[in-house]
Amino acid sequence: MKYLKTILFMFSIMLILSLITTILYYFNITGESFNNILKIFSFIITFILTGIYIGKNSTKKGWFEGVKISLITILMFLILSLIFKHSFDIWQIIYYLILSITITLGSMIGINFRKEKK
Repeated sequence: MKYLKTILFMFSIMLILSLITTILYYFNITGESFNNILKIFSFIITFILTGIYIGKNSTKKGWFEGVKISLITILMFLILSLIFKHSFDIWQIIYYLILSITITLGSMIGINFRKEKK
């Protein structure tokens, strides 16, 4: 249940940031190259916030919780890529590695924000 809440949290942030970047691009506020950079940063922000969220809600070993949620996310993205017949190349592996590292680092940061129970 904890992982389902985390994934819903991640997808809601991803949806909001994607909507913002789409609106900015649609109304010609941002150019194509800046929009691509903005999309990458929005995904990185999403994964860091997701890592902080899971780290804040874990009891111990925030890095391990981050690795678990990143593996779940990578598995979901792989399944979606296979369903939509997206080609698999070295750039996807690098992307998934960056995804895993940012969620893990975010969870390591998030475990320091949790409230200690007395």
